[in-house]
Amino acid sequence: MLKPLVIASDLDGTLLAPGGALSERTCDALAAARADGMAVVAVTARTPYGVDMLPDLLPYLDGAVCSNGAIVYQPSTGRIRILRSIRVGLGRKVAGAIAKRLPDALFAVETGTGIVGEAQYQALVGSSNWDFVDGVDAVFKRAKRAVKIKVYCAGRTGEEMAEAVEDADLGGLTMCHWGDFGMLDLNARGADKAFGLATWCRERRVGPDAVVAFGDMPNDAPMLAWAGRSFAMGDAHPEAIAAARGRAATNAEDGVAQIIEGLLDNDTAAAA
Repeated sequence: MLKPLVIASDLDGTLLAPGGALSERTCDALAAARADGMAVVAVTARTPYGVDMLPDLLPYLDGAVCSNGAIVYQPSTGRIRILRSIRVGLGRKVAGAIAKRLPDALFAVETGTGIVGEAQYQALVGSSNWDFVDGVDAVFKRAKRAVKIKVYCAGRTGEEMAEAVEDADLGGLTMCHWGDFGMLDLNARGADKAFGLATWCRERRVGPDAVVAFGDMPNDAPMLAWAGRSFAMGDAHPEAIAAARGRAATNAEDGVAQIIEGLLDNDTAAAA
């Protein structure tokens, strides 16, 4: 098998320890991987500014794929490149179809540089990079661009939400859920973590066989299926487990670092 050229990892629940920190062991593993010639790419549902909120991670990143594959971001330069977006009119139509199935839903739109959300969201998140407005119509009137649509229901799981909208007209948008957490993400048709990561790799002439990917949630499943080597975390969602080729320990156990250390040990043994 080819020597790994890219380490591609989800962040929350995967690379980051519980609580959102980056452990010393993981820092050391990422540094060693880069010293061995591997690139490190964050592949995340987070926005670019959400990646910037992790200053301890930034020195180890060669790039980031954000918003579930819709954006390629270069933290070192601040360059944001939107690969695929949703027509705002289509987004409003889809939100209406979802609201009929989930009348308790709250909506927000990621624009690439910020988020416009219904006012009730303010109790759930900080106000940084958010623009709060009254009602879903106002959300889509205010948003000049839609990279991702977020749908939140406090009293439901993501799986229950996905089931409720299963036969709704979603306009061909790509949808994923967050397991037990009551959130759906909708991206443009064909925009998922596999698409975003494949785009980043193709531009560097790297094929899937040279990529090692890590994830824990349903939105990671396309990336885990695409990569030549992939690992679902020890407490991963069943959809991620089914898509991955292997298992890692949990993020609390530095599962990603353990696999990287093993890869580096194998490289050393092969060179001996």
